[in-house]
Amino acid sequence: MRKLLASVALATATIAVAVPAAAEAQRSAYRPLGPSRQAINELLRDLSRAENQIARSQQRRIISPREAMSLRREAAQIRYSLNRAARNGIGGREFGNLRVRVNRLEQRVRMERRDYDRRPG
Repeated sequence: MRKLLASVALATATIAVAVPAAAEAQRSAYRPLGPSRQAINELLRDLSRAENQIARSQQRRIISPREAMSLRREAAQIRYSLNRAARNGIGGREFGNLRVRVNRLEQRVRMERRDYDRRPG
């Protein structure tokens, strides 16, 4: 009887130590496949900011209507790609591609604002 109780106590102690260790190993092995919701919100915020800068720049006649149309078209294509990718979940590579496209759009907006050509067409 004493041997049985000792073996049951030993088995219980072993299981009590092994289960949390296995759970910890499983938690540390988990890696999300896509970007966080915060990263997606930042991407959307940056895209909206670029669209607002395009509109303000055209109203103030800092950029021409043709430049504004080209920039708006690019912003619309990025937004369409983002919406299409979001239907099935955005993967890391897709998110990186969209981030690069938004960064390039922001750079183009800055360049068009600073070229000072202000041509009407």
